[in-house]
Amino acid sequence: MAENFLSAHSTVSLARQPIVDSRLAVMGYELFYRKNAVAIQADVIDEVGATAQVISASLFELGMDNLVGANKAFINFPRAYLLSPSGMSFDKDNVVIEVLENAGYDAILLSSLRRWVNAGYSIALDDFVFHSKLTPFVELADYIKLDILALGHEGFHQQLELLKGFKAQVIAEKVETWEDYQFCRLLGVEYFQGYFFEKPELVSSKASKVNSMTLLQLMSSLLNTSTLSIDDLEGIVSQDAGLVHKLLRYLNSPVTGLIASVDSVRLAIMLIGAEKLKALTNLLLMSEMVGDRHVLLEQIMVRAKHAELFAQNRGYNNQDKYFLAGMLSMIDVCTGMQLEEVLGELPLPNEFINAIVHRSGRVGNALDLVEHYSNGHTIKNAQDLEDLKKTYFSAIKWADEFLEAV
Repeated sequence: MAENFLSAHSTVSLARQPIVDSRLAVMGYELFYRKNAVAIQADVIDEVGATAQVISASLFELGMDNLVGANKAFINFPRAYLLSPSGMSFDKDNVVIEVLENAGYDAILLSSLRRWVNAGYSIALDDFVFHSKLTPFVELADYIKLDILALGHEGFHQQLELLKGFKAQVIAEKVETWEDYQFCRLLGVEYFQGYFFEKPELVSSKASKVNSMTLLQLMSSLLNTSTLSIDDLEGIVSQDAGLVHKLLRYLNSPVTGLIASVDSVRLAIMLIGAEKLKALTNLLLMSEMVGDRHVLLEQIMVRAKHAELFAQNRGYNNQDKYFLAGMLSMIDVCTGMQLEEVLGELPLPNEFINAIVHRSGRVGNALDLVEHYSNGHTIKNAQDLEDLKKTYFSAIKWADEFLEAV
C-alpha cells in the first residue's frame, strides 16, 4: 500500500512573472502554463486545459498564497473558458481574469464577461488594441495590457490617448529595456511587466494523481440531481486517495475561510457542497482531459450515455449500470492496460465484469449493440436499429452539454 502512495503522484509546474508599479513594488504576478519542470515556454496545445491546469495547480498543489501572497494573480482565460456556465473555485479578491486577444470580441463574450463582473471578478484585456466598437469591453475592464514591443513607442502613445477617460488602469507589458520603462513612466503609466524587471520564474511541486474515471463517475452523479445523495458521492470520492487529498487541500486553502477541522470524506463533501464540488470536478477534468484526451472523453461519454438511454428506452431496470458499463468499457484506452486486468482491480461484481469484457447478459448485449452502432457495423434486428438510432442523437446532445459544462 505504501508503495502505491509513493508512486501515486506527478509533478505540476507553472511560471510566474511579476507586475510592478512605478516604484518597482510588486502588485501582482501573471501565472503561465508550463508542461513540466524543465519547460522554458508554454507550448500550449489546448488553451482550456492549460488554464485549468494553472488554476488547479494554484488551488490544490502550490497554493495561491505561496505564489502571489496578498498580491493579484493574473491568469489567461480563453474564450471557451469564459463562456463556461460552471462556477469557478478561486478567490475573487486576488484573481484577475485575463481575456486573451483572440477571444473574439462579440456580443456573446460581452454578455459572459458581464456575468463574471457581476459575480465580483476583475477583468484584464490582454494584448489589447483599442477600436471604438470595443468600448463596452473597456468599460468593463479593471486593467488594459498594452504590448509596447508590438505597438512601438508611437503606437503605444496613441493607444494611451484613446484609453484616457476610462477607469481601467494600463499595464505596459513586454517592457524589455530601460528606455521602454522610462518612456512609459513619462506617459504616466502605473504598472509594468517584462524581461527588464524579471523573466518568468518556474515553480514546481509534487501533486497527487486523480483517476480520470473517478472524475467521470463523480461528474455523472453530480449531473444527475434527481438521484443525488451524500452516500453516493462519498462512495465515489472515497475510492480515490488523490481526489480526497485535493479536496482536503482545497478546504484548507484561504479561499474557503474554513476554521473547523475535517475528519471524514462525508464531512468534506458536505462542507464543499454539491455545486462547488461540481465546479472542482469540472476543473480537474479540464486539467486532465487536454488535446487528444478531450476527444477520448467525448467518446467515453457518448458511449456511456447511449447505453443508458438505450436501456431506458427498453424499460430495463438499473439503468445507471448501463452508463457505468459503457464508461468502463473504454477504461483500457485510458490506462493502457488490458481491460480484464483493469476491471479486476475494481470492486465490481463478477457478472458485471463479464458483461463488459465478454458481453454476457442484458448489459453486455446492450453494450455490444451500442459499440457496433457507433462503429458503423450492421445491426440485423430492425427494432434494435430503431432504438439505437433514437437514443444515439440524444446521447450526443447530452455529451455536448456535458463537455460545455466541463
